[in-house]
Amino acid sequence: MASPTADSAAQLTLQAAAQIRGLIIDRVLLPGEKIRQVELADRIGISRSPLREALRTLEAEGVVAYEVNRGYVVSRLDEDDLAQILRMRSLLEADLLRTVRQPTTEQLSALKSLNDELALAIKNRDVTEIVRLNRAFHVAIFELSPLNQIRREVTRLWQLSDVYSAAWWWRTPEVDLRITVEHKAIIAALRKHDVERLVELNESHRMGSSDRAAVGAVRGRPGRAAVGAVLR
Repeated sequence: MASPTADSAAQLTLQAAAQIRGLIIDRVLLPGEKIRQVELADRIGISRSPLREALRTLEAEGVVAYEVNRGYVVSRLDEDDLAQILRMRSLLEADLLRTVRQPTTEQLSALKSLNDELALAIKNRDVTEIVRLNRAFHVAIFELSPLNQIRREVTRLWQLSDVYSAAWWWRTPEVDLRITVEHKAIIAALRKHDVERLVELNESHRMGSSDRAAVGAVRGRPGRAAVGAVLR
């Protein structure tokens, strides 16, 4: 059994990794940018030791990379990389969805709550929360599948593509109407346990949302000035 101290250290590492992901999603840290550990530790309010562990965790996920003579940098995906990630997600997510078990009333209620929280985050234009809640909604569905290894890989692929899809949320004012409506349709298919309909809805939802726009974001590779213009 892990000691309370070990549990606390592990929790601190996970929290630090989540904060760093948020900075990447918010474009505070840009693809290809060197991560300055002293400044980053001060920014998120932790010591260097849990920061290093958090960076190792993110390196294992592919979110950051270690380069000789530079240290850790935010991973940079090219158009082909991202297209492969989205293709892998399409194939693996279909496998997961075809094996989901019938959700309980409590699980359906939890999905509805996540969708309601997402609608509020969209209204507030809180991109970090939008990305987190949207991922949490879909991962909660994937967790209904017994295919644990595939589920872990799909979660990793989501984390890799998050940074490139986040910009789409800023550019699409009608997103609150479409995304949450599509989520409701997904919940309805789950309630009926209509897995083929679920696969169909998930694919159309994925291709009609931030994933397709993410490829465009890679092509354009906006810098800080361009991102600032988007946010305004």
